[in-house]
Parts: sequence; structure tokens; C-alpha cells
Amino acid sequence: MALTADYLSPQPNYRVGATFRWLGSSPIEYAELFLTVCGIEHCLPGKFYGPTVRNDFHVHFILSGKGTLEIGGQTYRLGRGQIFTIPPDVETYYYADTQDPWHYTWVSFGGSKAAFYMEKAGFTPACPVRDAYLNPEDFLALTEKILNHHELVIANELTRTALLYELLALLINSRTRNLEQHHKPHPLDYSPDIYVNHAIEYIHTNYRDARISDIASYIGITRSYLAHIFKQKLNVSPQEYLLAYRLDQGSRLLRATNLSVREVAVSVGYDNPLTFSKMFKNAYGLSPKNYRQHILDKNLPSLPSKV
Repeated sequence: MALTADYLSPQPNYRVGATFRWLGSSPIEYAELFLTVCGIEHCLPGKFYGPTVRNDFHVHFILSGKGTLEIGGQTYRLGRGQIFTIPPDVETYYYADTQDPWHYTWVSFGGSKAAFYMEKAGFTPACPVRDAYLNPEDFLALTEKILNHHELVIANELTRTALLYELLALLINSRTRNLEQHHKPHPLDYSPDIYVNHAIEYIHTNYRDARISDIASYIGITRSYLAHIFKQKLNVSPQEYLLAYRLDQGSRLLRATNLSVREVAVSVGYDNPLTFSKMFKNAYGLSPKNYRQHILDKNLPSLPSKV
């Protein structure tokens, strides 16, 4: 899209022509993510844009035909099923093939997390092109939905932003699935500290029925990586932490309630009270019954766990 006065207009607008649909939207200051432009175009033979520098991210999904992108001193010959991006503040020039011009859909956006999302989708200034890994029509369907909500009403503004998030999620997920299908490692989205904290929160909420596979699935990492970061951060395995927390909750119930040992065992995830009693004695040095009596006799708040 040439940088005309209409394109730079701060007023949202919508245009339809014989070969294109185009929607422009005002930037939203301080937002994490906001749409600036969205469109679909059957380019005329040889039609070009640039050389130019933009101040937002542009992502193009090639539906058919061919074209060329020149960026960062590199030239890319592109066709159906490929995606090319234009990051902010980088000079680019791209043009349709003269014999088989490309037909593409695109979204443009900015925001404080835009660069982060693009990196997670596999795009950097040094790597502006990748395969879609899906039918490009999957992305077209989302851009068409954005264009269909072009009227200037608040509900449409929210819908367009939601659809933009959905499109970026599809970009990121398609890349992750492709790496997994080819048995290649993919970068993790968050730090080990964040994953451990989320795992602990899950355990504290679901300790009665939690399984390690459930915890790993909930936070989106493998069991082996979960075990690795627990050992690294807490010096215990996830299983050891889960069992210790169950027993800690059991000791709390023994101190604070009149529930039977069987009821306490079931409450913290042990169907067999004998198993609970054995595990409890290994941790606290007393059976659940003797532990409760000791607390009552000594009027103590608790005994320290051995775990």
C-alpha cells in the first residue's frame, strides 16, 4: 500500500475496489497490540510498493501468484503458502510478478508487545519470510472477518482487536506445531521461574487429584522439562513437591478439624488411608493419629515435616 495521504489519515476508513478491500484504523497509544491496516489485494502485474520505511509491522500471506521482496540487502522470490513481513524502521521494496502477480491478504499492527509476538511467530529483521505451514486461506478467513467489522463502533473495534490476537495466535501455533512435527526444539515462551510458579499454583489448587502430566499439560511444557526446572529451582522433583504439599494439607486438617484419618486421607488425595498413614509417618515421624494426639497434648501448632 503506497504511503498516500489517505493511508496516513488518523481517521478509520474502509475502501473496496475491483481488486482490493482495505481497512485503516487509528493507532492506540500505549496498547499492547492494535490494528493499523488490514486488506486483501489481487495485485496488477508488476505493481510495486516502496522503497519505503514503515512505523508498524506488516504481515502478508500469499494466496496465489508470485512476487519479490527486497529487504535488508536480501531478495526473496515468493509464492503461494509463504508469509513475508515488514518490520518497523526497515527500508523495503516489494512487487508483483509481471506474468503471475500475487494475490495476498495482510494485516498491519503496532503495540508494546508486537515485536515479542512476531519473534514467537518466527519473524525477526534477519528472518522476514517463512512458510505458512497451513493453508493460507486459514489466515484469509480471519482477515475477512476483520474487514467485515469495519463500521466505526466500539463493539467492532473490540472484535477487530480480538481477531488480530487470534491471527497472531494461529501464526505462533502453526510455527510450534511445525517444529514439533519435525522433532525440532522450539523456544519456550516464558522463564523457568514463571513456569515453576504456575506449576505451584496449580498444585496448591488441585493437589487432591493432580498428576504430574496434568501439571505439565496445564502450563504447556514437557514432563521432563518440568522435572528439570523443579530440581533446578526447588531442589525437589514435582512429584516430591506434590506429595509434601498433600501431607502438609493433611497435617493442617488433623490439627484444625475432627475429621477421621480416613476422611483426611481422602480429602488430600489418598483413597487408601493406610498409604496416607505410611507416607505421613515417613514425613512427620508420627502416625496421623499420634500426630493429632501429640498436638492436642502439647497444645503445639505443628511438628516440622521431614520432607
